[in-house]
Amino acid sequence: MLIFRFTAALLLILAVSLVGIRLEKEELALKRSISLQQYRMDQLLEERARLRIRLHELTGPESLAETSSPQPEQKAVTEP
Repeated sequence: MLIFRFTAALLLILAVSLVGIRLEKEELALKRSISLQQYRMDQLLEERARLRIRLHELTGPESLAETSSPQPEQKAVTEP
């Protein structure tokens, strides 16, 4: 009877340990996933900032003046 209790206690301890290890592995996997998502979000935010700066550079008054076609000069009408 004593051996049965001892074996049952060992199996219970082993089962609790294995469940704990599995939970820790899942937690680490989730932390890794969150870390990767945070890294991707940081990269996307940096890319968004670069694109906004580029947009302002391309649509600023100086660049619009450069890209617009020059208007033909108006000739002054002189009376004879």
